[in-house]
Amino acid sequence: MKKNLFRSLCAAAMLMLGLGSAQAEDIDLFVGHDRTVTGKPNVLFVVDNTANWTPLFAAEMTALASAFRGLEDGGFNVGLMLFSETGNGNSNLDGAYVRAGVRLMDAATKATYATMIDTLDVGADKSNGGKAGKMMAEVYRYLAGQAPLAGNNKLKADYRGNVSTYGQGNKESAGSVASRAIWALLGNPLNAFDGTTYNAPSTANCARTYVIYISNGAAQDSNNDTTIAADALRVAGGDTATIPLKVSGSQDNMADEWARFLKSSMGVSVYTVEAAVATGGQAPGWTALLKSMGEVSSGGYYKAAGAADVGKALNDAFDDIFSKIQSVNSVFASVSLPVSVNTQGTYLNQVFVGMFRPDDAALPRWNGNLKQYKLGVDPQTKQLVLQDADNADAINNKTGFITPCARSFWTPTELNDYWSFNPAGDCVRTDPITKLPVPGLDASDSPDGNVVEKGAQGYMLRQVLTANRNVLTCAPGTCSALTSFADGNGSITSTDLGAQTTTERTALINWLRGLNNKGDETKGVDGKFTTSDTAMRPSVHGDVVHSRPVAINYGSDDLANAQVVVFYGANDGVLRAINGNQATDIGSAPPGGELWSFVPPEFYGSIKRLYDNTTRINFPGIPAIADTPTPAPKPYGMDGPMAAYRQGTSAWLYASMRRGGRLIYAFDVSDPASPILKWRRGCPNQDNDDGCGTGANDMSGIGQTWSAPKIVKASGYGAGNTPMVMFGGGYDKCEDVDTTEEASACGAATKGKKIYVLDASTGDVLKTFDTVRAVSGEITIVNDSTGLAKFAYAADLGGNVYRIAMGAGAPASWEMDKIASLGCDVPETTCTPNRKFMFGPDVVEDNGMYVLLLGSGDREKPLRSYAAALSVSNRFYMLVDKPSDGTWLSAEASRCNGSTLLCHGSLFAITATTEPTATELAAKKGWYLALKAGEQVVTSSVTAYGNTTFNTHTPTDPAVSQSCRADLGTANVYNLSYLDAAGQNGARFQNVVGGGLAPSPVVGRVNVDGILRDVVIGANPDSFLSPKGATVKAAFKQPKGRVYWFIQK
Repeated sequence: MKKNLFRSLCAAAMLMLGLGSAQAEDIDLFVGHDRTVTGKPNVLFVVDNTANWTPLFAAEMTALASAFRGLEDGGFNVGLMLFSETGNGNSNLDGAYVRAGVRLMDAATKATYATMIDTLDVGADKSNGGKAGKMMAEVYRYLAGQAPLAGNNKLKADYRGNVSTYGQGNKESAGSVASRAIWALLGNPLNAFDGTTYNAPSTANCARTYVIYISNGAAQDSNNDTTIAADALRVAGGDTATIPLKVSGSQDNMADEWARFLKSSMGVSVYTVEAAVATGGQAPGWTALLKSMGEVSSGGYYKAAGAADVGKALNDAFDDIFSKIQSVNSVFASVSLPVSVNTQGTYLNQVFVGMFRPDDAALPRWNGNLKQYKLGVDPQTKQLVLQDADNADAINNKTGFITPCARSFWTPTELNDYWSFNPAGDCVRTDPITKLPVPGLDASDSPDGNVVEKGAQGYMLRQVLTANRNVLTCAPGTCSALTSFADGNGSITSTDLGAQTTTERTALINWLRGLNNKGDETKGVDGKFTTSDTAMRPSVHGDVVHSRPVAINYGSDDLANAQVVVFYGANDGVLRAINGNQATDIGSAPPGGELWSFVPPEFYGSIKRLYDNTTRINFPGIPAIADTPTPAPKPYGMDGPMAAYRQGTSAWLYASMRRGGRLIYAFDVSDPASPILKWRRGCPNQDNDDGCGTGANDMSGIGQTWSAPKIVKASGYGAGNTPMVMFGGGYDKCEDVDTTEEASACGAATKGKKIYVLDASTGDVLKTFDTVRAVSGEITIVNDSTGLAKFAYAADLGGNVYRIAMGAGAPASWEMDKIASLGCDVPETTCTPNRKFMFGPDVVEDNGMYVLLLGSGDREKPLRSYAAALSVSNRFYMLVDKPSDGTWLSAEASRCNGSTLLCHGSLFAITATTEPTATELAAKKGWYLALKAGEQVVTSSVTAYGNTTFNTHTPTDPAVSQSCRADLGTANVYNLSYLDAAGQNGARFQNVVGGGLAPSPVVGRVNVDGILRDVVIGANPDSFLSPKGATVKAAFKQPKGRVYWFIQK
C-alpha cells in the first residue's frame, strides 16, 4: 500500500496556501495541505458472552480467533471486551469489562490473543446478563480514558499485575494461562484491580477507532439499566433523544444513542454483526437496533444468523470490516482516487465509471481506468445500491469510494500476480479451509477494489500485444482522414513529437501504443526495472478526469443481446472505443476489450513529457527543484464531454477536448469497429488562431471545448430531419486568474464568448451567437411533442442566462435574448470577481412556463487560497421564464435598474432560516438560495419528479487546527423542491462521505431485477456513486433535452 500521497510535497503545499496562485484548475484540490494518517486503526471487539452464545460458541470463537490470526502483522491495534460477570470476587456492577486491551497486533501478540480466544470456556467465561446500553457506555469510557462504569473490580479484567486463575463459580478458567499472558503485556487498560481511570488506546497520528459488536440475541437491559446508561450519556455530553426505529421493540435501549455519540464526539464507527437472532418475538426490534447502531455511527450491519455456515458468514463479515477499516486508514487511499465521471444506461443495467489517480510526486503520468458496475437492491434495506460483478455491494460507506474487495466487470475471477512489482490494495479474505488469509491479493488484478489501475478495461488492454492494437490518428494540419498511429506513418514526424532522433521517435510512438519500453514501471525478481518488445506497460490506460463516457447500444434492450460500445477520452491522449457488454463479444473484441482508439495530432507534443515523466505539474505552491525541469501545467488529451447521435443504421460520435484543445471531432461510428472521421472544427492551437477555418466556418472565437455537444433538430432545417450539433464557445484560460482587479480579469479578447450551431453531418457552421462571457456549460434544448426544438437555454461565466428561440425559420434567423443578469448584485454591471455559471441550466416545463435551475461557483478554484473566488457569495437559482408573454421580462425594469431581464430583485431570497410562502413566491419570478461563505456549486443540476439535485464544495481551511481532517474539503449534496427549495425529508443538504469535487448527477430509468426504476446517481450522501431512487411527488413535465447520459438506441 502506498502511504505517501503527496507527502513529499506537503510542506511546499502548506506554505502556498496563504499566498494564492495566478492560475487555477480543479485538480489543484489533490495537492492541498497534506493530512497524512499514519496511526494504526484501533479495533475493539465486543462479544456477547451471555448464555445466548452457547449454541454458536465453537463456530464463533473459531471465526474470531481466525480473524486475529489473519491480521496483517503490525497493521492494527485490536482488543476484546465482554459483558461483565458479577459475584465470586467480582463487583456486583454489571455492564462490560475489557478482557484484553487494544494493543498492536504484531506477529507474537496476535498469536497470544488468538490463543486466549481458543481457550475461552463457554461456561466459565459466560456473563450473567447482557446490558447493551451500559456496555456502550463502558466502551466510551475506555476509549475516552475516563473512569470505568462497571469495568474495574473484575477478576478477568486486563489490569497491570493481574494473575487471576479462576472464573465464575470458583471454577478455574481454561483460558487463565492464556489470559495472564495478555495481562502481562504492556498497555493494560487499568493500572490496578480497582483502577479508577482507563488508559485509553492511542489515537496519535490520526489513528481511527472502530467497534465490532458480535450479538447472539437481544440484551436484557432493565428500565434501571436504561436509566443508568442514559444518565451516563447525559453526563458525557451526549444527546439522549430517542432514535426512532421502524420496529420499536428495542427502541428504548440506549445502545444506538451511545453509538451516535461515539461517532459525533470521537469519530468512532460501530459495526454490528448479528450472529444469532433474538428469540421470543424480540428479533425484529433487536435487529432494527443493531442496524441503527451501524447507521448512526457510519459503520455497518452484518447478518450471519441463518447462514448455512455461520462460521464462514462470520469470517466473511470480519474480512469485509477489516478491509474497509484498512482502506480508510490507508492515507485516504479511496478519497485520493477521486471518481471523475460516471454514466448510466437507460433500461440496460450498466454503470460505467471513469477513474484516475494523481501521481504522488506531482508527475504528469497518471493512472486511470474505466470500470463497470451495476445497480441492485440491498436485501436488508431494500434500497438501491451499486453492485459489483459478483452482486456484492460496491461502495465503502466509510470512504464513499469502491470497497476494497469489490470486483468490477471485465476483471478476472482468478488471482494473478501481475502487480507483484507494485502490490496495492486492502482486501482481506480468509481461506475457508485453512482459516488463514488468502495470500497475494495485493499483487493480483482481482479483486480490483479501490485500486484504480487494477482490473477492468486496463486489465483487458494489457492482455493485447501492442502490435495488434488498432490505434488511429490523422495528419497534423489537414486531418482529413484516419490513419494508423504507428512507426510507419510518415506524417508523424520527430519534430511533432519533440524527438531528437528517429530512434526516439519510434520509441515514443510505440510507448503511446502501450509498449513497455521505457524501463521505469515493471520490475524483475532482482528488483531491477524491465522492458519488453511486445507487452503492454502497466500505465497503458491514462487518467479519465473529466471525460464523461457515452455509450451506444447497437443491439437490443436486454443485456443478453445488447451490443454496447462505450466511448470516452483519457489524458494519455487517447480516445477509446470499448466493448461495453458484460458477457458478449463484439467481433473480435471481448467484453471490456478495445475496438479502436484515436490520438489527436494536437496531443503529439505532450507524448514525450508523459514518456519522460520528469517535469512535474505546477500545482499551487510546488517550487522548482534545481535538478528537475521547471514545473508545467498538466497535459490533457481528449478530456471533454462526448455526445452520440443514432438514427437508423447511422451512428455519429462527437468528442470535445476541454483543456486539451479548442476542437470538436466528429466520427461516423455506424460500424463500431471501423470509424470514419467526418470532420474537425475549431482551432488546432491553444495560443493562436491559425487554422481556425475561413469564411462562415471561421471559429477563431472558440475557446477550450468544455461545452458538451448537443444534438438538435428543428423544423426550420432540413424539414426537421437533419440533425445539428449545438455547443457553447468553451473556456478561456484567463478565467483561471484569481483576482479582484478588473484590469486582470478576462477582457474583450476573451475566447469562448459564443454559442455555435453546426450541421451535425458536415460540420458547417450554421449560426454563431455572441455572449457577454464564455459559455463553458452545455446548452439545454427544449423540444416540442414531436421532438423538434422550440427553445434552448444557456448560461455564461459572467452570471448571465440566455434563451434562444428556434421558431420555424432556418438557423440563421434564430434569435437569442439575455433573460437574466446575476453575476453581480446590480444587473448589467461588471464586478470582479463575479458569480460564474460553469454549467448549463436544468429546465422543467411547468404549466406553459419554463423553470431554469442552476447554481454559481468556480469549480476550477477549489482551494481556500483562491481568496478572490472565495469572496464570492454564491447562490443556487430557480428562474421562471415565459416566452409566450411579451412583457414577462420588460415588466422587471423597475426591479432591475431599468434592465428588461430577470435580476436578483425579480427573485425571492431564501436563506438557511427562511421558508417562502406561496404568496411570497407568487409575487416573484423565481428564487435564489444563498449558500454558505466559501461554498460553490460545482455540478450541473438534475430534476426528477419535482426534486432537484446538485452538489457543492467548500474548501478546507488550513488555518483551522484539524490535523486529522481530510484534505478534500466539504462536499454537500442538495435534494430540494424546485418549487420552493424545501428540503427532501427536511434537510436541504447532506454531507457526502469523503468530500471532494462531485461529478454532475445523472438520472435515468433502469431495469433493476425486472423492475423499471427511476434512479439518480449523485444524490446520495453515502457516495457520489451511490444510486438513489426517484420518488413521484408532483406531476410535471420535463423537457427531454438533458438525456445525454442515456445509452443511445
